[in-house]
Amino acid sequence: MLTEEEKTTVANNYCPLLVLYPEIEHNSHRKDHHRSGHGPGRPPLNQDYHPRSIELVLDNTFVRISAKPKPSRSDILDVMSNNAVDHIDLIRGASPGDVDKYWEVYAAISKEEREKRYPRKAYARVVHGSGRYAEHLLIQYWLAYFFDDWANVHEMDWEGASVVVKRTNGQERPVTCAYRVHMGSFRLAWPKVQKVDDKKNIMKEGTHPVVYVANGSHACYFNYRPMHVAAAAFLGPKLSRRIVKILPWIRKTFSDYVPSFNEGEKHFPKIEVIPEPDTEGHWHGDWRWLNFKGRWGSKGKFWLKPKQLLTLPWEEDGPTGPNRKGLCWEDPFAWIDKDCFDAESWILSK
Repeated sequence: MLTEEEKTTVANNYCPLLVLYPEIEHNSHRKDHHRSGHGPGRPPLNQDYHPRSIELVLDNTFVRISAKPKPSRSDILDVMSNNAVDHIDLIRGASPGDVDKYWEVYAAISKEEREKRYPRKAYARVVHGSGRYAEHLLIQYWLAYFFDDWANVHEMDWEGASVVVKRTNGQERPVTCAYRVHMGSFRLAWPKVQKVDDKKNIMKEGTHPVVYVANGSHACYFNYRPMHVAAAAFLGPKLSRRIVKILPWIRKTFSDYVPSFNEGEKHFPKIEVIPEPDTEGHWHGDWRWLNFKGRWGSKGKFWLKPKQLLTLPWEEDGPTGPNRKGLCWEDPFAWIDKDCFDAESWILSK
């Protein structure tokens, strides 16, 4: 078993490089590009939320069970850890449809304050394999975004990427990556993953996989393309590509845009390794948020009514946290084998 120091070292060695749209500027205003549809060349927003420390969410959260008008971070963690609520509210009185309000709150935080109090961060979980994976480590990088602003909107957003490393005779060899893309996840063999070195230079022998982060939705892609048809990405393995192609409304509405490598902002997030829970599976102290089984955000208004299917944005419930992602958390090696689609066939085929 690795020590905490060794986990931190291996997690930093393979930390992904995030290629993102520019971050929301201090005191800027949201410019709405996509409520009338965002076809080719029309990304939803010209700026975006970046993955920040979870404290950014906790410091802007309200829980109705608290009698205090402004509960402290410790109060929030207590309530979440005890699962006294089934969801948390980001920004009191706001619903997921109040997209300008979330932008305002984020934009009010100066660049200096963001870097000091809420740095860009990835929460790394290092998992030891067993059985046929006994010589493998799997590193999950969980990214926490303040808001999802896409064709659907919801408070908070958990996305991420994983790297599988084989360790034999003291030598490490990365073998596979897996990225989360909306309702699906995709895997790609390490030799075919674009990589960079520590100085962000593209190199075949680099150790840092490149993650192209979609505007608004924060889906993670292996490659740059002016427009990723997200619907095709997760429906493609289940439907013929011909069927997806004859649905222009889906293609227009559910397109993901990622910046090119040269045009996008490129950041290595600060790594913080998730500690092991106690013998009963609980976390303590500042990690109590990992005990939370509810939704990270207030409830939306999406009821699958026919008329709402054609009305954007869909207001959805906040997402569940990392440890509520089923097989992805409970048995991540099986998740890559069983639940991840082959990225080479669907994402890199065009």
